[in-house]
Amino acid sequence: MSGLREKLGRLRASTADPTVAPESISTAQAEASPLSPDFASIGVHLHRNEAGEFLLRKVEYPLPYKHGSYDLADLISVASHLQPIASRQNRQSPAASIEPRGLLFLDTETTGLGVGTGNVPFMIGFGYYTERAFVVEQTLIRHPGEERAMLTYLLGHMKDKTHLVTYNGRTFDWPVIVNRFILNGWRQSGQEPDHLDFLHPSRALWRNTLPSCRLSMVEEARLGIQRGHDVPGSLAPSLYFQYLADGNGQHLHGVYAHNEKDILTLASLCVHFGLLLSGNAAIEDRKGLEGEELFRTACWLEQHHRTEIAERLFARLSEMEDVAEGGGWSLALAARYKRAGQHERALPLWRRAADKAENSSLPKLDAHVELAIYYEHRDKQLLMALNYAERALELSLRRTRLISNAAKRQEEKEALQRRVARLKDKASRERK
Repeated sequence: MSGLREKLGRLRASTADPTVAPESISTAQAEASPLSPDFASIGVHLHRNEAGEFLLRKVEYPLPYKHGSYDLADLISVASHLQPIASRQNRQSPAASIEPRGLLFLDTETTGLGVGTGNVPFMIGFGYYTERAFVVEQTLIRHPGEERAMLTYLLGHMKDKTHLVTYNGRTFDWPVIVNRFILNGWRQSGQEPDHLDFLHPSRALWRNTLPSCRLSMVEEARLGIQRGHDVPGSLAPSLYFQYLADGNGQHLHGVYAHNEKDILTLASLCVHFGLLLSGNAAIEDRKGLEGEELFRTACWLEQHHRTEIAERLFARLSEMEDVAEGGGWSLALAARYKRAGQHERALPLWRRAADKAENSSLPKLDAHVELAIYYEHRDKQLLMALNYAERALELSLRRTRLISNAAKRQEEKEALQRRVARLKDKASRERK
């Protein structure tokens, strides 16, 4: 099976005029400063290869190691269940099968925020599984002349991997690295590597229930990971520039720790989503679980063809109370049942949402309207339909004083007035 190097189209040395040096090689002959003892204290050493030298740190975690709620070894049993995510994210070609030892967990620390050529990844961290351990390696350049050696080392670790595991790596980390490959004399051709980018699944599940979907927020709220005194990634560029200014490696100790934890968290995310897709997460039994998250999880599972698992969560939702002001997820779930022709399952959800709307300061009319439609066209109870339509009109008039969009208010009111008038006329004709 082709590895990431083949999937990238074999980034290879340019055959252009060898007298034209790539940008970052212009300082390749710069004399390296002596390695600061502050680096050695955290296991950093100087590494040399055919392209030059750079700083390297390597840490091994035994597979029983627990990071937050999950053991790193848990991925062994659930990795194959991540296939639907890979297939969805890599539609340009059939996704390669997923095994733990085929994954490369990638995270970069860069000098800026964009993906342009001026943004340099001064640290590239990556993790991978071996037979007995999860290994984290972190490469660091002390000046631009070391970048080619660092990238060469990264390519060497990509050759037998099938997927890049990242958090926003498809749109940030990987494009930044590709730019550096090109500027250092490699060409890009062919397809992108296969990705497992967990930012997108995280947003799908938690965008409405967490303050943000930053990795630090997700890991603390959903993976049971507490970092303590962590250096935010946003500070990494300024700390690197401080190191460049005075050569004090202590400035980067926190950056190393932050990057290392990010890579471990990527492995925990793999386990979390693998368990969800395998049906073994038992998320519906989690204490304090919000209905909104359960609904988003069920929808996400359904999109990834885990219909049986999703249906189990939808059934659990039908028993829960929607505490949202407007009946948020319950109306969405009812709409799903309606599309599937399961009106009998939608009915209690509409009723509960309608009851909640009656006592709301800014009531939503959706449930009343849906009940009016149901009783008119399916249950053939015109008086019930008329009752819900009239209540919707009354609620609409109450909302008129609170909603500033006059045109929308008028349109909504007129539509309800027409519905009420039509139902009254229809009921009158039936009585004759």
